[in-house]
Amino acid sequence: MKIDLLSSPLPRVVGVVSDETTWRALQPTDADLVELRVDALPADRRTLPLRELCPLPLLVTFRHRSEGGQCEVPEEERVAVVRSLLPAVVAMDWELAQAGHAGDLLKEAHERGVSVIGSYHDFVGTPTRELLSDLEKRAVACGADVLKVAFTPHTEQDLNSALEWLRANHHLPVALMGMGALASQSRDLFSRNGSVLLYGYLGNSPTAPGQWSASRCLSWRRDTCGT
Repeated sequence: MKIDLLSSPLPRVVGVVSDETTWRALQPTDADLVELRVDALPADRRTLPLRELCPLPLLVTFRHRSEGGQCEVPEEERVAVVRSLLPAVVAMDWELAQAGHAGDLLKEAHERGVSVIGSYHDFVGTPTRELLSDLEKRAVACGADVLKVAFTPHTEQDLNSALEWLRANHHLPVALMGMGALASQSRDLFSRNGSVLLYGYLGNSPTAPGQWSASRCLSWRRDTCGT
């Protein structure tokens, strides 16, 4: 049965794990769900005993270095690894730019009841509203359940432009977040205005510039939303 990735309370707090030590110390109260960054693990540890070790609903992500990941592997290998992990997860993340090469994987994910997050990352600047709308169309076309966009705002205008787009009507749920110097401000702003996922790191190291810790995300939601 498909587990609702976006059940209440919102935004859902995603705890990001990028090392095995943190993975083995997970607690049920660490987040609403946990993202395992497979690209951060050594090649011989990419098939951890997921069901036995994870006390939380699991989101799996395997990014190439060009997408902000920590390794370079052939596309076929990434697809194969993520496919092997599908029986143990409730959601998977795949970069929209590579969705055309992973059609069978995305189809299998849906057949298994695994939610698909179609993602886009800009480590330099802010996408235009036209590009954001195009990304949404691409996410819908590939069957994504959620569109995730992480970008690098430099000014208040960048934040406000993205906020205007976020507040518009959408064809699927959107998770929007900034990286860099305005990351903290963006997470507060977008989460207050409908962004459905709030990512925070577990362990000692952020996995994106300016990322909050998962505990801070939970505290923010409790203090801001009362949940």
